[in-house]
Amino acid sequence: MRISLVTTTMNRAREVGELLDCLELQTRKADEIVIVDQSADDATQVVVARYSDRLPITYVRDSRKGGARGRNLGYSKITGDIIGYPDDDCVFRPDTLERVYQAFAGDPGLGIFCGMSVTPKGVPSQGRWSGAKCTIDRYNVWITQTMYTTFYRAETFRQAGLFNEDLGVGAGTVWGSGEETELMLRALRNGAKGLYDPTFQISHPEPLAVIDHATLDRGRRYNRGFGRVMRMEGYPLWFVAYMSARPLLGAAASLVKGQFGQARYRAIAFSQRLRGWSDRLQ
Repeated sequence: MRISLVTTTMNRAREVGELLDCLELQTRKADEIVIVDQSADDATQVVVARYSDRLPITYVRDSRKGGARGRNLGYSKITGDIIGYPDDDCVFRPDTLERVYQAFAGDPGLGIFCGMSVTPKGVPSQGRWSGAKCTIDRYNVWITQTMYTTFYRAETFRQAGLFNEDLGVGAGTVWGSGEETELMLRALRNGAKGLYDPTFQISHPEPLAVIDHATLDRGRRYNRGFGRVMRMEGYPLWFVAYMSARPLLGAAASLVKGQFGQARYRAIAFSQRLRGWSDRLQ
């Protein structure tokens, strides 16, 4: 089975270089790597060119903006049997692709394989994660996957369809996340089998390490996208209430601890999840 990777990037030449460094160290190499560059300059192209004789890279320049648009474009360039979409700032352990290959080779019925996001120190990052290995369903999907920790069997991805370009970073809408979750929910509805293993870990910086204006603004868009997907997928009111109340309780706990930045972020998460859920469907 061939493994294909697609990364969309914008103005992150250094991070792309670090990603390619870790891909060069894989014990099981990627068969195709597509870099979709939405940058305003040529810095990323210069970095990618340094690896062109060592890695099977296809460089694609994209004048549009948006992570989902870039990934969909990259998907049109690949031919692999297993597909992953690493972020430009994530780092794979040397055995990452070997574990992905073994997961799919060991279970012909497996359509999706996911792991946990962790900081470089091994602490869970990018939200809340299940600590138990499990089959993915529409309720635990929120704590068992994110874009760069997810790998698809190519046929599973093809049947689910492309990423929704109205969702996610750079989409040009108020919904700044959720495209990976919405696509996975489509795959699950089609009968795909998804497996989450928390011992399969990929490193990514913690976005809440610093709480500033940019973090809060990103939190508004991210959580509004979260709520949007809950509305699109018709989740029951009890689940919407539960997923919205969790950050509100977290905000209260943060206030007690004197963590005022965290409290503000979590209060924003509460309000924007409800706001995204209340946005009218087209």
